[in-house]
Amino acid sequence: MVKRIVKRDDRREDYDREKLRRGVMKAAERAEIDEARAKELADKVANKIEVDQREEMRAEDIRNILLEELDREERAIADAFREFKKEQ
Repeated sequence: MVKRIVKRDDRREDYDREKLRRGVMKAAERAEIDEARAKELADKVANKIEVDQREEMRAEDIRNILLEELDREERAIADAFREFKKEQ
């Protein structure tokens, strides 16, 4: 199971399922997608990440998994997530 996330600047932080969920929820809110649907998708993505056998995973790999799943399941959330990240 993934325990740590390697950030772009090579810092490491503990994997946090809730942080991933919060990001999806913010994007879903912007896209005006139902909260229950957003939680379902966040959990689906988190489950994919958590079954990975690596101890560490790059943040960009997590983002790619997230966006791939959102593009497939709920494009509006994926687009809102991309837009939100551009603003930061």
